[in-house]
Formats: sequence, C-alpha cells, structure tokens
Amino acid sequence: MRTTPKAASSSEALGQLYGYGIQEARFLHHLLHASHGDAIALEYIDDVTGSKRGKAFVEQDKSGLAHNPISDRAVDLWKTFANWIEGRRSGKIPPGAKFILYIVQPYRGKIAEQFSACNTPQAAKAALQAIRTQFWGSKPTYEKRAQLPEKLAKYVNIVLAAKEAAVIDIICSFTLECGTGVPYEDIAAHIANGPIGQENVDNVLKQLVGWVRTTAYKQISKREPAVITHEQFQQEYVAVARKFDRSNTALPPFATRPSEAQIQDELLKQNYVQQLRLIGADDDLVYDAINTYLMATTDRTEWAKRGYVHRSSFIDYEDALRRTWMLNRTSAKAAIPHASPEQVGYVVLAQCLQATIPLQQQSVTSYFTPGSFHKLANNLVIGWHPEFAKLLTAARSTADVG
Repeated sequence: MRTTPKAASSSEALGQLYGYGIQEARFLHHLLHASHGDAIALEYIDDVTGSKRGKAFVEQDKSGLAHNPISDRAVDLWKTFANWIEGRRSGKIPPGAKFILYIVQPYRGKIAEQFSACNTPQAAKAALQAIRTQFWGSKPTYEKRAQLPEKLAKYVNIVLAAKEAAVIDIICSFTLECGTGVPYEDIAAHIANGPIGQENVDNVLKQLVGWVRTTAYKQISKREPAVITHEQFQQEYVAVARKFDRSNTALPPFATRPSEAQIQDELLKQNYVQQLRLIGADDDLVYDAINTYLMATTDRTEWAKRGYVHRSSFIDYEDALRRTWMLNRTSAKAAIPHASPEQVGYVVLAQCLQATIPLQQQSVTSYFTPGSFHKLANNLVIGWHPEFAKLLTAARSTADVG
C-alpha cells in the first residue's frame, strides 16, 4: 500500500514522540537507581547522561519500533559509536565515562553483544580487528571497504579509521542493555520491589513521571540543562510514597453493600440477628448489623487472599474483640445494676460497636470492627443479652421439637 505524505509525516511524528518517551523513561530509571551525590541529565551531551557512584556515563536510547537497531549492519549501531568517538575527541565526553546503548525491545546483535562482553583491552582489540576484516577486508587493500552502502559506510568508516586505542577504550567501557518492550512496566516492577503497596504502584509511577517531566521542562524553558540530583528526586519519591502508599497505616476496603436478597437471607438464619432480637433491637439496627457483617466478611477474605493480613493476626484481632466485650459487659453491669437484661445488652452492644481496634497495627474500614463483633456473636463466642447462650439454646430446642 502506498503511503501518503500526510501518513508518513504523522508516523514520523509518532516515532519521535515515542522516542522521547523512552528517554524520559530511562531518565526516571537512572534516578531510581542513583545514589547520594549522583546527578542525571536528559538530552545533555547524549540522550541520558550523568554520574552514578562518582562515575560519568552517557547513554543512547533506541526504540527498535521499526527495525533491529543493533543488527551488525544497522546504521543506528555504527552511528552511536561514531558519535561517542567524536564526543571523546572533542572533550564533551570525559575520560573514564561509561557508554550504554539501551534498546527497548529484546533484540540480538552479534557485534553489539561482542563489544558489550569485552572487559579487557586484549579482547576489545581482537574484536575490533575481526570486525575490520569483516567490513573492510584484509590489509593492505581493504577490498570490501568500497562495497559498503553509502549510509552505513559513513559511520563504519569513522569507527574503523579512528585511533585504535580510543575505540578500544570505548568498547571496554560499553554496556548493551535490552528492555522487555514496555519500559514503564519495567520501572513499575522496580517500584513494586520497594516498600510500596501493590495497589499504589501505578499512582506512584504516574506522579514520578509527571514530576520528572515538569522539572525537566522548567529547566529547559530557562535554557538550562535538564539535570536532577539524587537528593532532589529522593525527596520527591519519599513524599509521593507517603501520599499514596498508606498500606502501612490503613487497610484498603474491598466490600460493597449487600443486595436486598442477601439481607433477607441473613434475617432468616443467622445467630447474630437472633442475638439482636433478644435485646429488642429495632429493624434499623438489625439491617445495619447485616450490612457490616457481610461487608466485613468480604474485606476479611480479600485481605487474607491478597496478603495484606496474616491469618494469625485475625485470631489476635478476635481475641482483642472478645476482651473488649468482656470489659464492656462488666462495666455495664456495674454502671446500671438495676437495669433489665435487655437494657444491659443494649449498652454492651453500643459500647462494642463504637470501639476502634486496629488489625495488624493498621486501621480498618468503619464497618469492619462492628461486623467482626457480629461474627463472634454469630458463633456464640459473645452475646448481648446476659443469658444469650441459654436463651438461644432453648429457642433451638423448641424449633427442633416443633
């Protein structure tokens, strides 16, 4: 199919936007891996540059959206090394700098991988000589050199004709990195490995991306290099984590209100409903109890399944609820010694439903504690009427006889 000029222009613009997005992602990647005293720059000398642990680095980023940029005869590969040679020659790239070529896609390339594996001058020299023979041919005629395509020859010749010591130095300091194809997912995985609740990773990532972009744009608009220090980034990262990640202080809600059919089903069969009837609770109180009981059940299940709460913590929590109930029952009997059993039960119920009890040192949803009291009441571990066990047992016996 023929590509119209408009379509080609649109595709080129999208490619440029995608390419810049990769640079932003790598900018954030390096900030996340930086240490005290490091600084990272965007579009300064190279796509991403900076210092990490006191050592300078320069990085070229390639999308690989349309082709393999690290194939042996890829112009992108040779242009990258040609640019680095020129950068070292001009003094823009300092001696001792590390060189990184990052490819978004998990591509393979024999020469790029060979260079990346060279960690001694001897290995780099041998690789360079073999590649010179591959592209130029044998000394002294170099019969293959004239056969190279013009675009490729422009950059290959710069690299192979440069001072051997300079090229060997770059090869020894070179690292090839390939991503999974989705750079921000790679970053999200890194954030998830830190002390961030899984449900907040996306929020933290979006906030950091926005902050990095805004900070860089402000500097660029002032005609200043887009540079962010580790200390600046770390301050923002900690603030964002505290803003969004509250998994260490509050458990997230998962429950929704039960349907009318669920409520009617509970009315007919549950002990905790009968417990409320024993003290003459009105329908509003009964319906509220059913809502909190069912919603607490949902949260309890989800927290356990998702790993928010260890099963032993639920046992400790119910022990705390039972102690609270015992104290409230003792207090009510002492405070209103001449009250009817139903009145005592109402007071104990009210005090328990107002209790604030954390689970695993984390605050819970507003309905969880009341619902958990009703769970214990349903299992006849606690009760509101002073004689709840005897009365419910008698009611069951009557129902069985009937």
